[in-house]
Amino acid sequence: MNKMKIKLTILLLMMSVGYASCVTRLATPTGVPEISVADYESAIAAKTKKVEIYDGFYNQITVQGTRLDSSLTESQLSHNARLFQWDLTKYNDEKNKAISKHASNSEFFISFYTPERKHNDLSKIKTMWKMFLDVDGQRYEGKAVKVRMTLSELQVAYPYHNRWSTPYIVTFPVATALTENKPVTVTFTGAISSSQLKFE
Repeated sequence: MNKMKIKLTILLLMMSVGYASCVTRLATPTGVPEISVADYESAIAAKTKKVEIYDGFYNQITVQGTRLDSSLTESQLSHNARLFQWDLTKYNDEKNKAISKHASNSEFFISFYTPERKHNDLSKIKTMWKMFLDVDGQRYEGKAVKVRMTLSELQVAYPYHNRWSTPYIVTFPVATALTENKPVTVTFTGAISSSQLKFE
């Protein structure tokens, strides 16, 4: 009986060591700002809003959106640098691309759900939806591009995204510097429903 207990203990120890080795966290490459997974997820949560519109018990639309401002972009770059083991040159290249985009546009990641798949068409030329960004008394019309990533990749970047929603990047023609650190409202409106994400 004692031999059996010893064997079982050894087996459990081996399994726990094997499991620990499977979840080893890769180090952030040298020179790249470090961010923990918990801090990254907190940063995403702080910049994310959600709205669900119902007609009685019927869910017409669910929209979750993340404001991709300068500070969150920095967090995402560090997060991606660790995940994909970018060297400092690659990190700086990606950072310069982000700075260039922010110079003329404001972006939001949108996880969009409607029960009818045909109504989930934000990125189509003849979409049934209009998208607006309101800031400082000005209104800007947006354009959506569908995000071509696997569900696993998306959930690492945006943990709240799920398999029933469609991922988009919605871009508005106004510099990020003119919209960040200000209250903004992102509106989705069409024949099916209307919803607003309000970022303070």
